[in-house]
Amino acid sequence: MRNYIALFHLVMSLLSLSSVASSPVRLQETLLKEYVAKGSPTLDEIQAVFLSSELRSKELREDVSPELYGRASYRETNEKPIIPFIPIFTPVKLAELGVRQRLAHGFSVGAAVGTQQQSAVSPSAKYRNVTTTNINFTAQMDLWRDLFGRATKARLKNAADESKRAELEQQIQKKAFLISLRKTYWALVANNESMRISRELLKVSTAQSEETVRRFRNSVAEPDEVARYKAQVASRTGTLTSLEYQKQSYTRQLKTLLPELADAEISIGDYDLDKTLRDVLACTQVIASEKGIPYQNTLYDESISLLKGMLSNNRTLNERYADPDVSLFGRVQSVGVSSDKKNTDFKGTYGGSWDDMTSQNRTGYEVGLNVTIPLGDAKASTQRTKELYDEKRLHAFIGRTQSTVATSHQEILTTIALLREVIESQRVNTEQLNRRLLYMQKKYQQARASVNDIVQDQDALLSSELTTIETKLAVVNVILDYLAVYTETPCDFNRI
Repeated sequence: MRNYIALFHLVMSLLSLSSVASSPVRLQETLLKEYVAKGSPTLDEIQAVFLSSELRSKELREDVSPELYGRASYRETNEKPIIPFIPIFTPVKLAELGVRQRLAHGFSVGAAVGTQQQSAVSPSAKYRNVTTTNINFTAQMDLWRDLFGRATKARLKNAADESKRAELEQQIQKKAFLISLRKTYWALVANNESMRISRELLKVSTAQSEETVRRFRNSVAEPDEVARYKAQVASRTGTLTSLEYQKQSYTRQLKTLLPELADAEISIGDYDLDKTLRDVLACTQVIASEKGIPYQNTLYDESISLLKGMLSNNRTLNERYADPDVSLFGRVQSVGVSSDKKNTDFKGTYGGSWDDMTSQNRTGYEVGLNVTIPLGDAKASTQRTKELYDEKRLHAFIGRTQSTVATSHQEILTTIALLREVIESQRVNTEQLNRRLLYMQKKYQQARASVNDIVQDQDALLSSELTTIETKLAVVNVILDYLAVYTETPCDFNRI
């Protein structure tokens, strides 16, 4: 009995999983954004690219951020002195605490306080907790390559510009991702329309074929008529199968982009293709009202400005790459020692070393110059390569972006106008083919037209209607491609 109960639960679980896996979804364009909000690998990749730029910018800002450092140690040894009257100091206690910062003006500064306490025993004296305390201030100034922070500021500005550009690119790519979803959705809508028309005409062909077979059995129709109608049924069945495959391809693409739909059975919800075309044409009127390139409707113009700034910054960074590195450094230090003598014993304290440092003039200083001069042609060769790489890379970005912005706006109105003419021509063609088909059917019934004439006219009508749908889809795709560049275009079709 228990086995039956377990089997029942297993079957119910499998049925439950099956029902979840095939949960139906009636897809509408307005719901796409909701599915996107639930997550997508593509969006994760887009965000990862932005975060990588943000990370580089923050890592560079770390270089000019203040930092606190410290160390402490305790050392003890049982070494034997090499020379008996020179003692081995043990234990030795050491501590240091400081702060340092590299500034964006070609300077680096620091301040630290440290103390060292040590003990030793020798044949002639005894040292107990002899203490040294010091305070020091350091500074370094670049005198050539980064004079007044010229290179550091350019590097930080470059990182900030790259981060801003990555943020803009993230917004653009997110919009482009949504556009790609909308294009897939409208491809499914066009596919659905094509399948609807194909099914209707397949029914007509099937009925005609069955009628011809009946007439042939009654010795009214010829064998060639039967064969011709059966061939038409097979052809339209093949067209429908091809459209079904196309639907599966679009559906698979949608599920790949939106994991939320991975286990769903997708069908197309309500839509109005004619209204969509009216919205598209209204959007083109908004576009046509712009006297020049509407930079206010795109984020690419800001991206171009940032790229030009990065190009200038890179020139600043590269022009002294192979130059000598010259810096001036200085240090001011005050040291106090506590080692009070009583007979042959020496004893110190932390407080004593501090009092010695503050009550007496124990201050000293150091000033110096660091110079590093590259020898050979290696760095000069690297500099030339860096300059060429940055120029080509950024010029390519700028040129491609400017071309995309300009051509997208300049060509859309002409393209839409041509497609509208095609749609109008196909509409007239479809109307005339419908009229001709009605006339030819009357002639066929009067034995004045052949089966081939009827079949050819029916196929021409199907082809015209399918082509009209494809052209309407092309119009939608053209405006969506435009909106992927001009993401801020103020029209209803850009509402999603």
